[in-house]
Amino acid sequence: MRLAGSAFAFGISVLVVALTVGAADPSATTMPTTGRAGPASISPPPAPGKWENFWIDRVKEFIAENATLDRNRRNIVFVGDSLTQGFKLKTYFPDLPVLNRGIVSDGGCDFPSGRSLYRGVTRRMDESIFACNPSHLIYLIGTNDVGVTNVPLDYWFGAYKFVIGQTRAKFPEVKIILVTCPPTGEAYARRATLNPRILQWNELIRGYAAKERFRLIDLHAMLVGTDGLLPAEMTRDGLHFNQIGYDRWAEAVRAILKEDGVIKGDAH
Repeated sequence: MRLAGSAFAFGISVLVVALTVGAADPSATTMPTTGRAGPASISPPPAPGKWENFWIDRVKEFIAENATLDRNRRNIVFVGDSLTQGFKLKTYFPDLPVLNRGIVSDGGCDFPSGRSLYRGVTRRMDESIFACNPSHLIYLIGTNDVGVTNVPLDYWFGAYKFVIGQTRAKFPEVKIILVTCPPTGEAYARRATLNPRILQWNELIRGYAAKERFRLIDLHAMLVGTDGLLPAEMTRDGLHFNQIGYDRWAEAVRAILKEDGVIKGDAH
């Protein structure tokens, strides 16, 4: 489908402005853009590297896809990192209005130091959620955040709750489905330090879901082996799912969509 040139160009220009400003505060998603140069003592932001450019290109893809959406249609929006990006939603849910808003290596927000302007769901909420007219938000994030062991989990969880709070404020009827982070497996070198942090992170998610009465897909409990690791048969590298892992996740999503009447009867 061809995009209206002026509309797409405007979207890209807005993205460029949005991606070149920001704040270390995970709740700060916009800043004044007067165009004035800052004081000479303030260094310009670093040029984006490989992963930052990947993030930018992926967000541009979201803008392009959003421009084609039927404004009257409500969508089932999956937001997250590489686990979400790798979820072949159109294969698992071919007849449903599903949107994939996952980005490899992404987290909930930027680091406290503000070292990356091209990271975080809080910096792409328009493109990933607000412009998607969500009926459901299925949210899985945190693995790339909690692995940073010198940053308190509360910092990342502030951003987590900010994303959900802003989404509910804009779409009061949206159905929120939170997803716990799965463990890593034997093949993943950092499993000994990451998995304990994932356990703590998931407890925060479970508590938040219970308090706010959100539905929860406890992916960790569904997939973890008796040794506390992600079983080898469910992963291709100890971190990312293979088809078996995604099959399990899809089953849990399908159960919720049946509960909501989005999937009828025994349809898949």
